[in-house]
Amino acid sequence: MNKRSLISLAAMLVGMALLPLSAAARGKNPVRSVYAIEAGAMKAYSSYLSPLFYRGADLGLSGSWTKNFQYCPERMEMRFEAALYMQRMLNPAKTASMLGGQAFFGWGLAAWWQPSDHWRLSAGGALDIYGGALWLTRNGNNPVTALAYAGLDITASAAYRFRIRRLPVTITERVSVPTVGAFFCPEYGETYYEIYLGNHRGLAHCGWWGNAAGVNSHLTASLHFGRYALELGYRLRLRSFIANHLNTRLLSNAATIAIAF
Repeated sequence: MNKRSLISLAAMLVGMALLPLSAAARGKNPVRSVYAIEAGAMKAYSSYLSPLFYRGADLGLSGSWTKNFQYCPERMEMRFEAALYMQRMLNPAKTASMLGGQAFFGWGLAAWWQPSDHWRLSAGGALDIYGGALWLTRNGNNPVTALAYAGLDITASAAYRFRIRRLPVTITERVSVPTVGAFFCPEYGETYYEIYLGNHRGLAHCGWWGNAAGVNSHLTASLHFGRYALELGYRLRLRSFIANHLNTRLLSNAATIAIAF
């Protein structure tokens, strides 16, 4: 047996020895990845742009990645979330259109427990970074409302697992509520050109339930097929910002379809 054959045999043996160890290590703390498409209706209002509500379509892409927290894997989980949404809306008379876009990123920790074989509950907190814009295409002076928020959320979830014949099914309700943070809002009547010139006073505001209320509620039914699952769901998203006599509200109701790994 030549030198090259010995090296190949040694590498194969090492690989065979490490394969069960690597699989076991992955099995101890797997990452559950979910990728979703969302479609529904959006209702938006910005007194900075118009005194009217605008309504239209809301489309989005979202993802979440969940794993056990390495320092307390038996009782805590870590979760990343990201989403991108786009809207096109019309005023009640359908004479003017508004375009919207928002992005969201979240990272959080939650304690979980199982009171029974069927139920799994969790509660915790998460970092919430949210931003975007509403663009009123007919406005020439102040055509855009900028959206920016960073803060902490309270999170909770409840999952119930059962079977339909041999098919495992999980019903899950997950809720996230913005609690305390900071958001952007210009002065009443202040243009973005004035901000560009250096008028930066009163732009950042402390946010709490009284002036930055919101909720992100996601109800899903997961059909499990081995290592994969098909998730069908409904998501309610609400964001509200009130400051400087200005009011901005965004409300979305959307159906979701996702693949989980």
